[in-house]
Amino acid sequence: MRAMRLLGAALCGALVQAMPAARAADTIETGLIGAANAVEWPYYIGIRKGFFADAGVTLDVIYVPTAPGLVQQLAAGSLDVIDIGAVEPIHADARGARVAILRITGAVSPYEILAKSDIKSLKDMKGHTVVIGGLVDINRVYLERMLKAAGLTDKDIDITIIGNTAGRFAALKSGSADVTMLAPPVNFFAEEAGFRNIGMLIDLTKDLPFGATDVSVAYAEKHPDTVKHFMTALNKSFLWFNNDANREAAIELLAAEMKTANRDDVAKSYDYLRKIGFFAPSDVISKKRVEALMDEMTAIGDTEGKVPMEKLLLPGISHVGP
Repeated sequence: MRAMRLLGAALCGALVQAMPAARAADTIETGLIGAANAVEWPYYIGIRKGFFADAGVTLDVIYVPTAPGLVQQLAAGSLDVIDIGAVEPIHADARGARVAILRITGAVSPYEILAKSDIKSLKDMKGHTVVIGGLVDINRVYLERMLKAAGLTDKDIDITIIGNTAGRFAALKSGSADVTMLAPPVNFFAEEAGFRNIGMLIDLTKDLPFGATDVSVAYAEKHPDTVKHFMTALNKSFLWFNNDANREAAIELLAAEMKTANRDDVAKSYDYLRKIGFFAPSDVISKKRVEALMDEMTAIGDTEGKVPMEKLLLPGISHVGP
């Protein structure tokens, strides 16, 4: 009997040794801006639906108040991956940082232009305070389009900087700002509070990408397989969001992530983002649209010229098209 028990133990030990070892999840330090919001929806989907876990990846999500802060931490190696405006990786590479675009996340602008009730059009911005996210971010590029549409220049307005949507809405409510641009669902909060919609930025900027997921090149060189697994999960999250069969589940998921958000506003956000095609279904990066963005940045003195596309992309992982 004792011999049989020993034999059984030996066989069990042999079986355990023969079984493939489970791969430990790779942790990616992931930077997002501000606080939980609709623009980062696919990240929350990937986490809560287990897509990242299935790919052997764990996201350690860190919120940073401003876009410049996010890209600085990426360039410094404090963060591995960030989701941010499409202009930031261009700025970073133009200044010698080693960051790359993995995919365009926001294909078009989600911003609604909100103003005090006595401001009825873009032309009425003249003489008022406009709050944007930064002087060298996507908000500044969009502001230039707004000013051109209104026949104004930046000398006709006062510009104030607040780095995230929630902060800009707070400035509007406090009276320290008269006009701003807000993403869902905060734009709906503003409408409910009595602020006026004076325009949709998508109508002025359809040719320009809004946001991108970027990676530290140094991190990607050390962990190429991890980055590939991350992209597989993220792309799956985008496809899941863009499937209307998942509408109710997506709404519940973001409402739980944001905690204080009204479910109806989250539902409006889902329908709005689906309507405008905000989340790019494909990870193919359009060279034409990125170069159009760089033209806009150059025109306002934001950069001295275009950054070569090959410098902006990660070989073997980023996909570029027309």
